[in-house]
Amino acid sequence: MKRLLLLFSCLLTYQPTLSQAENRTDTLLKDTAIIGTLLSWGAAALWGEAKHAHALPPGERFHLGTYQASEKQLGLAGIHFGWDFTQPLMRFRHWQLRAHWEIDLQGWWTERPSRHDSGWIAGITPVVQYVYHSQFTPYVELGIGLKYLSDIQMGDTYKSTQFQFGDLVGFGMQLGHHLQVGFRFLHISNAGIETPNPGTNFYGIKMDYLF
Repeated sequence: MKRLLLLFSCLLTYQPTLSQAENRTDTLLKDTAIIGTLLSWGAAALWGEAKHAHALPPGERFHLGTYQASEKQLGLAGIHFGWDFTQPLMRFRHWQLRAHWEIDLQGWWTERPSRHDSGWIAGITPVVQYVYHSQFTPYVELGIGLKYLSDIQMGDTYKSTQFQFGDLVGFGMQLGHHLQVGFRFLHISNAGIETPNPGTNFYGIKMDYLF
């Protein structure tokens, strides 16, 4: 009972915020990213087999990938580099809960005439992946990370702060031993640290080469 209380206490840190022009799909995916990430780390801390010290040293597998996405007014494209934790956080007969660090650099742009029509975003995110071991090796991924914007203005959107949070949720499959292809939703906002706090929601395709 105590473990369950500790696990669900992770949700107390989640404070939902309203974002401008956010529809139900955006809100559902954002909440899934935040709540799912907190529950995953809580479960790993309570019942996982990996020690906390394993979070920092790189494991035997690295990631190099690309992400291309769009929002109503914006386009986004970039690259990311990552490295696995030393061992899975949780391991069962047919699936594992794995985790990796991901460092990204992305450029954004808008086609609308504006003084602020392009910029870049840099970030770091610990990403968890639920991987099911089968013929196609599907996965679901979740993460909450830190983002730094080159400017607080993204097209017509004023973001208040250059430091933001990036919440992600995605799914896909691993093809062979070296390639992952999937969908990823990315929500960027400052969690209400300053207002206005409009959320920016990107939908896109992610590819990772594993080596």
